[in-house]
Amino acid sequence: MTQAQIQSMQASSAPRYEAGDGFPHIEATAFREALAHAVTPVTVIVSDGAAGKVGVTCSAVCSVSDTPPTILFCVNRRSAANSVLKANGFLSVNWLHALQTDVSQLFAGVGQIPMPDRFRDKRWQTSEYGIPYRADSIVSLDCRIASAMEIGTHSVFVVRVLNARKSPDAAPLVYCQRAYATTRPTQS
Repeated sequence: MTQAQIQSMQASSAPRYEAGDGFPHIEATAFREALAHAVTPVTVIVSDGAAGKVGVTCSAVCSVSDTPPTILFCVNRRSAANSVLKANGFLSVNWLHALQTDVSQLFAGVGQIPMPDRFRDKRWQTSEYGIPYRADSIVSLDCRIASAMEIGTHSVFVVRVLNARKSPDAAPLVYCQRAYATTRPTQS
């Protein structure tokens, strides 16, 4: 890296994501292939409000802070769920257990089931905040959107956690090497 590139980076207060910024960039296919080997949790993010009821399977979810309790997740900007989530402002993030691959597939759009029919299962409940959540998920968080920013093909949502529910006895559903899997705690 040249001295001019270092100075340019130090002078900028915001990161640069431009393709022509003078730094090497990995190709999208190589990036996706590398990340296919990372283990990610499988969640379904759902919302209901003036813009309608919607749900979407999402594996790009992580914690940000415990004070205040905050998480983030990413949703493709072309997804119909994206604008509905933004408009409604409140949502739940539901971490699925190992026996819920069908729920993941349903909200990923497999079978092209109409959105209202995806919520017919009685295990979809409504929280005290009016937010739908999956009662049998491992963890379900009721959230309010604090901010959303557009980066590349996705919107990055930063959300404040209002309430948490958990079911500690179930094994988590994860995604790795383009397949569903689960995990087990290791012995120390």
